Amino acid sequence: MDMNILPTIDDRLEPDTPAIADVETIFAGSTDTESVGNSPSWGKDTAADFAVPDTIINPIIGDRIESYILQEHLGKGVSCFVFRGWDERNKYPVALKIINWENVFDRAAALRQMRTEAAALARVKHSKVVRFIDFGFDPRWPYLVTEYVEGRPLGELIRSGGALPTEWAVYLISQMVDALGAVWRAGLVHRDIKPDNILIGPNGTSKLIDFGLAKATVLQLNSGQTGPELAGTAAYLAPEQAKDASVVDLRADIYSLGVAFYETLTGRLPFTGKNRLQLIYHHLNTEPTPVASINAEVSGLISDICQWMLAKNPDDRPQNFEELRQAFDAIIGS
Repeated sequence: MDMNILPTIDDRLEPDTPAIADVETIFAGSTDTESVGNSPSWGKDTAADFAVPDTIINPIIGDRIESYILQEHLGKGVSCFVFRGWDERNKYPVALKIINWENVFDRAAALRQMRTEAAALARVKHSKVVRFIDFGFDPRWPYLVTEYVEGRPLGELIRSGGALPTEWAVYLISQMVDALGAVWRAGLVHRDIKPDNILIGPNGTSKLIDFGLAKATVLQLNSGQTGPELAGTAAYLAPEQAKDASVVDLRADIYSLGVAFYETLTGRLPFTGKNRLQLIYHHLNTEPTPVASINAEVSGLISDICQWMLAKNPDDRPQNFEELRQAFDAIIGS
């Protein structure tokens, strides 16, 4: 691989991930703005202390939430709105995720999930992971604030243009290896790795976003499960995650990153199906066609590493950050 094509990959795991105690202040009512954001409402019991307004009002451009002014509507998910906002206190753009009450059936669960996402994201500090800023309760909506990243999701790039040049595919996914290393070191499993959760900036820097499904056993944020948990996007699910997402470890993220790598190199998913059940069946039982058989420009080494990440048995995949990092370093060095 011609290394002159690629920017230098020098963002490895950073040594200053927040300590566990710093993040657990979220659940102790701390108002330490450096550790847990600007809002004094971290310590609230989301189910008991926050009442959903009788009249539901959807956020619109121009609305103010604490010190944040909504400036642009960026998207709408099943249970939330996403806006670009302006932080008047600190004078910089931010991204705000706001619960969409109209589409939420279990409101208490939605509140807990957003606080879980905030707590998980607050644990991770790395240049390739979107930076946590704030979390709080406006009288109308709970909200999560992160840094605003100028760019497009990797998934959008693939849908509009197909497979990326091999060097860029390797470069972008390699950055996600480092991002996930920081996530795993913080005691988290992301559980929703996919191209739509990887933002690509104008300079080719990628950022991992959306910790809404993160598993954070170290903070006991996912305790109380009474049965198998279903979480994740079917097209990217590791086989073990398709069975029970509550018991997965970092190797499930490695599988999902392998699916994203496969799609970035080929322009298509390793498996397709008419519904979630068909996709899960393929993840459990069907071997993917090797990348090199689809895209002749991809080397055997890259194809083999992608196939390794997509092993059905977690024990047959890379087992940790170090093994995965060494594999991508071997690609880059070749």
